[in-house]
Amino acid sequence: LITVPVPPEFEIERMELELILADALSLADEQKISGKAITPFLLSQMSTRSGGRTLAANIALLENNARVAAEIALSLSTSN
Repeated sequence: LITVPVPPEFEIERMELELILADALSLADEQKISGKAITPFLLSQMSTRSGGRTLAANIALLENNARVAAEIALSLSTSN
């Protein structure tokens, strides 16, 4: 199991994220959004409420995951 963190420059304080998520979940509940519609709704709301910082953090995490996966693949391919 490999875990890859969000790069430090894109981190958002846990308490701030929890407040943003709680607000987004409350709005989803008010609007009766559930099922497969909940994830895109929450991601959109969290991005809006954070001024785009959660979107930037998610993109940075995806890029970091790809970089680490490439490093692992390269290491495994040269170790044979």
